[in-house]
Amino acid sequence: MQRNKRVDVLMSKNDFSLKRALPLVAIAWIISLITTLALVYFSPSIFPPLGTQNIADAAITAPKIDEGAIITVKFADGSVTSAKILDGSLTAVDLMDGSITSIKVADGAVTETKVADGAVTSGKLADDSVTSLKVADGAIVTAKLADGAVTSAKIANGAVIAEDLADGSILTIKIADGAITTNKIADGAVTTPKIANAAVTDIKLGSDAIPYFATYNVSLVSTQTTSFVDVPETALNISLNRKSNLIIMFSAEAWVDGAGDELYVRALVNSTAANPNSGSLTLFTTAGESQHGSYAVNFYLENVDAGAYTVKIQWSERLGASFAHMGDRTLHIIALPA
Repeated sequence: MQRNKRVDVLMSKNDFSLKRALPLVAIAWIISLITTLALVYFSPSIFPPLGTQNIADAAITAPKIDEGAIITVKFADGSVTSAKILDGSLTAVDLMDGSITSIKVADGAVTETKVADGAVTSGKLADDSVTSLKVADGAIVTAKLADGAVTSAKIANGAVIAEDLADGSILTIKIADGAITTNKIADGAVTTPKIANAAVTDIKLGSDAIPYFATYNVSLVSTQTTSFVDVPETALNISLNRKSNLIIMFSAEAWVDGAGDELYVRALVNSTAANPNSGSLTLFTTAGESQHGSYAVNFYLENVDAGAYTVKIQWSERLGASFAHMGDRTLHIIALPA
């Protein structure tokens, strides 16, 4: 009973102390709140906010930064320099399309393997930039040559051979005067229709183009023989460099003394008698003083081979009873190509 009374007394004392303390606690809390608000709203400088100015220079080291914490927005423009980029770390996807400008490419950096096949078009080549060394042998085909582009200066001397000329391409105007020499004319190519009137002048003929030989004599000679003998001083030595047709022209002043007598002549090429040589005698003149005059006869011999020959005139009298005479006489020989 006494114990309970003691407890009640103690509890009464505690209640009194607590009741007296509560108001003091409440007053202290209010004062603390007011002081804090006053400091916050009226004196913020006393408690500055937490910012970079509160971080010491160089205080944030690599271990303090979380992996992946530095995002794009954290980089100031222009802050990532070449030294900060790992060599060889930039790949194609890191480069913006069109970002590699001309100034970014080092001289000589674009090698053959960096140029796509067919990428270098005509517009990419500077004028006169394709030199001879850049053109492969045989690369310039006909289609690549502009019409009229190959001038005389571009053709090497002697380069145009017969196979390069189209048939019929050599016109008269293309042939220089005097260019067609004897060696350029095929044998037998110059026929009569090809020779214009007065076209073949002496100056156009070479010394052996149409060989011509001639002799003459004015002495008076006579004969009474009935067999053919040489007419004195009426012969020519000729040389032929090709097979020829000989035209032998003989003329003389002649007469025969005896009445009814006749004078005959013939031409020999070495030992071959020229035509006419059908077995009948070629009459030159008949007897009688009234027959005194100038006479002529033409002989010919075809297909005479090249070589040296003696051409001479022979004569004979038919009856042998009187003399035949010759005065002025000429011998002409023309050797035409056979």
